[in-house]
Amino acid sequence: MELVNVLVSTYNGEKYIREQLDSILGQTYGNIAVYVRDDGSSDGTVAILKEYEKKEGIHLVVGSNAGFGSSFMQLLQLAEVGDYWAFCDQDDIWDNHKLEKAVAALRTLPEKEPNMYFHNFSLADEHMEITGTYRNRISQYSFQMAITECLHMGFATVVNRNLREMMLKGDVMTLPSHDWWAELIVMEFGHVYTDDYIGAAHRRLDTSLSNNGLGSRIKWFFGALKGKSEIDELSRQFLQAFGEEMKPADRKILEWFVTKHYNPVKALKKAFYIRRWRTSMASELVVRCLMLAGKI
Repeated sequence: MELVNVLVSTYNGEKYIREQLDSILGQTYGNIAVYVRDDGSSDGTVAILKEYEKKEGIHLVVGSNAGFGSSFMQLLQLAEVGDYWAFCDQDDIWDNHKLEKAVAALRTLPEKEPNMYFHNFSLADEHMEITGTYRNRISQYSFQMAITECLHMGFATVVNRNLREMMLKGDVMTLPSHDWWAELIVMEFGHVYTDDYIGAAHRRLDTSLSNNGLGSRIKWFFGALKGKSEIDELSRQFLQAFGEEMKPADRKILEWFVTKHYNPVKALKKAFYIRRWRTSMASELVVRCLMLAGKI
């Protein structure tokens, strides 16, 4: 039976971490290892994790604040032995069959290619009252769209060994987003198995880094205005790591996003590109304005 490594990054998550860990340990799939890295919590998270470390054999790393992207990448690097790697938030609840279904799906994909399993999920409030469902079957989604938007959130994905190895070609300490990085790689070189199965209840909080709600989008917009978009760094690292292997057309587009200074020619090419960048029309208009202004 293949080994699945579950990677959990925590930060001040004492309120919900027990529910999440219990849902991982209650999986019907029988061969898992759990790696948890605390990213500098100041509450009681580490004390709770140490309880689980003693009782359940969880591998615990207590680190300093590196940011969620680097924290997950460090876990990915640490968990060397295994066949599949599952990313996990600190405040969700997994369905008991999640890993069983993920492994069964990934077995159907070519082993030598970088592949990802992605399941749909329920949206929930702070009290785990279900508020909706996230479904991600977008037929026209492509690498060029993945440059500006991450639709395969890490907590709903499981990756194979080939994808893990390719992910580690990035700078583990500086990558701003592990799941966006994985999405770029798999959209260029591999496959995504999208499952209609609801594999988790995703608790949407104002403090959730994976929150895809309006507040998170507004925060991202103002961050981009200040030059803090993840797109620049992800594009630069992707071009550096995989530029020679990319499809020529995709590389040409990616190069528009890699520049040290404002380049009016590249800005115009991006802003007036004939294909869609994003799935939401409102988001599309915002992104094109940011491109024209040289913020993306």
